[in-house]
Amino acid sequence: MSRAVRQDYIARIRYQNSLPPPPCPPKLLDVTVPLSEFTSTGFLSALIQQQPLNIDIDAELGIPLDMTFISGVFDKGDESNLYPDRNPQPMNETDRLLLRDPEMVSGVSKSQPGVSFLRRTEYISTDAIKQARQANRAANAAKAADISDPQTQLQTIEETFKLADEDLSTFQHPTKKGLVVEESWALVPDVEMFDLTYLLMKMAGSAPGVTGKDETADSRYDVAIARPTGTEQNTFMSMFLADKDAAEKFKHKITISESEDQAEREAEDLEDKTVYRFTHSRDYDISSKATDTITLGIDSEEGKAYFHPVSLDLTLKRRRQVQEQKYNKVPEVVNEVAAVEIEFRSLTAEEKVERDSLRRQEFGYMPPQLM
Repeated sequence: MSRAVRQDYIARIRYQNSLPPPPCPPKLLDVTVPLSEFTSTGFLSALIQQQPLNIDIDAELGIPLDMTFISGVFDKGDESNLYPDRNPQPMNETDRLLLRDPEMVSGVSKSQPGVSFLRRTEYISTDAIKQARQANRAANAAKAADISDPQTQLQTIEETFKLADEDLSTFQHPTKKGLVVEESWALVPDVEMFDLTYLLMKMAGSAPGVTGKDETADSRYDVAIARPTGTEQNTFMSMFLADKDAAEKFKHKITISESEDQAEREAEDLEDKTVYRFTHSRDYDISSKATDTITLGIDSEEGKAYFHPVSLDLTLKRRRQVQEQKYNKVPEVVNEVAAVEIEFRSLTAEEKVERDSLRRQEFGYMPPQLM
């Protein structure tokens, strides 16, 4: 992982002022402003005469002051004109827009302040993010409560069986309606491989085995062997690599099926006595965490997709060799394995029976010949 490096801000001056500073500061003049002239009625009358109104109004400026024209004011007659009409005329549809909420028209939310121009935008966005996070936490808490309910779990499991019986040709994507099902597989557990432990390993820092300007990957890492070394308190991972020719043969060996391997050995009249040697390359420190990742192996001939759970997510970081004498430290665990040699052979009948027995006890696996 890269460390944060302090870097000062560097500003380049593009425009320079080569003029010398003035010999004396500027002189401030005290200009008297006659405020009484601006606040007098004469100034306002002159302003009105210079700027006449551009609208036509009557002498009373649209507000009649003579109330003798309104019946019922002085003669004690019908005073209905003084009060609002109880049966008003129906409103015109074009005027109904005037009754909308001003917040809907302006688009200003009540949760946001009305003086956004006085605040920095990142503060406003931070408030919105906090509100969204609180809503997500509440939704996740409600979802977790539902999942922990046994009745909800049973109902969810029953619904999966109903969905499995539906015709996938009519299936629609929940968000992308234009997608259709091109091919489907039955998702089943890979019980034949459940006795193996899968780990997801990632290299921290620069990618290992990448060389050259074009970042060509080293094919030897495709079949590298990772071997844990050390004690419970100090455990690290040792990486072993084969040479390029042996790595290509080893990769071909583990990717082909047993029938194809048997046919190749019979065609070349060779016995499977090849020993693949992997030499020690480097050690890595380990940091692990639990994961819910699974692997999928698709068998198009049988129309099945076999899944296998991944136990741990490992992050490997290059391990430094500390000089114990210089720092007066207790000597650490050192990898004492220089190389690993692998040879393939077929299982014996006793080994097959023991393997199938363990699989049947742990995972309920039945060999194909007994089903």
